[in-house]
Amino acid sequence: MLLTIWRGFTAWRRGRPFWAGLFVAGGALIILFPPFVGVKLGDMVISIRTIGGVSALLIGALLAICAAALWLQPKFRLASGLVAVLLSLVALVVTNLGGFLAGTILSLLGGALAVAWTDEPRKPKEAKGSKKARREDAEPEPEPETTQRVQPT
Repeated sequence: MLLTIWRGFTAWRRGRPFWAGLFVAGGALIILFPPFVGVKLGDMVISIRTIGGVSALLIGALLAICAAALWLQPKFRLASGLVAVLLSLVALVVTNLGGFLAGTILSLLGGALAVAWTDEPRKPKEAKGSKKARREDAEPEPEPETTQRVQPT
């Protein structure tokens, strides 16, 4: 039973940019985290309550939507990847260094993976000494020249 579930998940994962969506989702969570969570160090509470909190909410939510789109609609991977890259660059300036650089880097990596992803299977590589590789490296035989007849007008 568990093996069947794992095989189903693997088949689902291979049909979409899974790792790109995971990196973008991780970046979104890291960008959302600092403005809304107060860190307590002894008696001191560190809290970031500025306009960066509103920006972090907006950018983090949009990055989470991009991650969901990458997983649920892989045909939109190019648009979602480009939006994730642009949002992560905007987050660097607007939201506390984009989640202290970690959120920006994860989102940039995920967006780049989404843009580069393709669902076409890789072609197997031929060994260097195989007959097919030697045939492809050899110069192609010239085709016989055909002459074109010009009709008098």
